[in-house]
Amino acid sequence: MFVEDNNIYIGGTNVLPEWGKYPNDVKSLSEDELREKRSNVIERIQNMFRDYLELDNVSFLFGTGSSIHLGAASIQNIPFAVEDDILDGKDKDIANDFKVYIQKMQKNVTKELEEDKVITNSYGWKYAYDGEFYRNCDVKKRTVKGKEVEVVDEYGEIEVPLESLLNYLIANLYVAEAEQDNDKVARLSKLISAIKKAMFNLCDVHLRTTSGRDLERIKAKGYEDLFKKDKYIFHEKFLKSLLQRPLNLKRANIFTSNYDLAFEYAFDNIGVKYIDGFSGFHHRYFKPETFGYDIFYPGSTTSGKVQRIEKVVRYFKLHGSITWVKDHDLNASNVYGIKELPIDLIKEKSKDSSESFDYGDLMIYPSAVKKAYTLDLPYSELVRQFSGAISQPQSVLFAIGYSFCDEHFNDIIYQALSNPSFTLIIVNFQKSEKSQEIKRLRDLKDPRIIILEGNDFGDFLTFSTEMMPTFTDASSSDEVIKTLETLLNK
Repeated sequence: MFVEDNNIYIGGTNVLPEWGKYPNDVKSLSEDELREKRSNVIERIQNMFRDYLELDNVSFLFGTGSSIHLGAASIQNIPFAVEDDILDGKDKDIANDFKVYIQKMQKNVTKELEEDKVITNSYGWKYAYDGEFYRNCDVKKRTVKGKEVEVVDEYGEIEVPLESLLNYLIANLYVAEAEQDNDKVARLSKLISAIKKAMFNLCDVHLRTTSGRDLERIKAKGYEDLFKKDKYIFHEKFLKSLLQRPLNLKRANIFTSNYDLAFEYAFDNIGVKYIDGFSGFHHRYFKPETFGYDIFYPGSTTSGKVQRIEKVVRYFKLHGSITWVKDHDLNASNVYGIKELPIDLIKEKSKDSSESFDYGDLMIYPSAVKKAYTLDLPYSELVRQFSGAISQPQSVLFAIGYSFCDEHFNDIIYQALSNPSFTLIIVNFQKSEKSQEIKRLRDLKDPRIIILEGNDFGDFLTFSTEMMPTFTDASSSDEVIKTLETLLNK
């Protein structure tokens, strides 16, 4: 029952029972009564969100939770898809080096572990050593010598954050280059390239398959048919609501730690223009000064009035993107050596033997496990933009599907909380007990920290289709779209 699986914390107090006027015995309510009470709660959330969205400084931070329904994988540990690509690949040197470096990273953890012995951390998560790697695991109960014990039922992912592994490999590469160990440089470069290629394939959500569980969630929302026609319908619903904000307010900021192109596809589908730090058409190069640009109607300034173009957002990919590539050919137009390529062109270049494309040049950035690694462009500029956006007076940050696993971003958010007029709104599918940082924020009991959690109120699907308020009547524009589609499909 969703009431038992969801919470709405404001200042550390769960207001869901009060907002829904739920009795102590929730199970006594009929389905119709539950739907009505849920509807009342959704209305309260919409009204609350509307007030915050009418602030001048509105920002969103999207994590993996906003792409899971597209078939995206969480990239906290090493996903099976990446492990399989490396270990089952043709290059045995890469596979061996992959094992060696992971085992070095896990050495302090595994040296005193017994094989298959289950370990439980403070959050109740289970781990075990399979004889080669330390992994998360599912467990089952078994009686051994008259005692009931937990044993491994199924091993999960290798317990090393993939981005930490990249950090570690890059650090070793720097050392090898300094020592002029050419063989080690070549092997490390091949391994980094192989990992980034696997990540590229993993993050290409356009080709990923939605899981059966997520299809059931989508069906329950009544979006099954629409989702089959348009995979990015939920991102588009969110954007349509967001772009109804009055034009006299500052542009909304959309930050994401995801590498995928979910928002880019949604922008294109509904005609949203986005300012993302790149400039150019055939050759798109990173130019941080463009973050300060905006788009206006021509001629409107002659009368002393300025009218901004509608449907524009500022868009920041904090960890980089699967379409950002290092460009070693520096020139006056490409000062920073970073270009953006269409994803299909990257795929073609990787297949063409005449092209010298290397997946190792993909600009997918590790999270700040060691902050010294994050000082280079574009990462430093993106982080600066994030800090600047949420440190403004009267600011609100919506953190959607973000697990608070990035130390650097967390520090910036915590610093923003020193501003009395800053509000943090967290929408997270998991309960706060499963995230040390979110639980810590909840336990501060600060009324400026609002947490919506659970499989309904913490779901990106609910957030995008029901919680985002309506500022104007969007039905007219929807009717225009339907009319055009009908005419064009004849």
